[in-house]
Amino acid sequence: MESFKVRRVGAAEVALHRDGLSLMDPKMELLDRLGLLDRRKAPAPDDHATTSQIAEFGIKMASTPGFLWMVSEGNGRATQIAAGRAYARVQLAATARVWRCSRCNRPCRRIRNSLRHTPPHAAIHRLLGAAQPAQTAQM
Repeated sequence: MESFKVRRVGAAEVALHRDGLSLMDPKMELLDRLGLLDRRKAPAPDDHATTSQIAEFGIKMASTPGFLWMVSEGNGRATQIAAGRAYARVQLAATARVWRCSRCNRPCRRIRNSLRHTPPHAAIHRLLGAAQPAQTAQM
């Protein structure tokens, strides 16, 4: 729900609030203007918004030539901010080399929120070298 609190829908809202997550899809902006976009709750797992995001994410993952992940000790707010700052430095270095770099932390968040303490969660953390419970895959 943290993401929904800072979601900015459409150019006018993005311009008004220079923070948060931008959603520039014209369909979503229309739904928001019509009062049909409920920002108080996340869409259900079988909702079109969820399934289409998963499909789009799959296409992006399949076309990505390389990945970098960040693992931190703990997962407090200061640690999350430090991970974001480290990512910003990586992105700046990539940009200086004319490489495209995209943040991909949504899967980590979903894993933390919905799969925490399950065998898939532990397997993903082992794969990324993030020994549980002290370490967290940030992005």
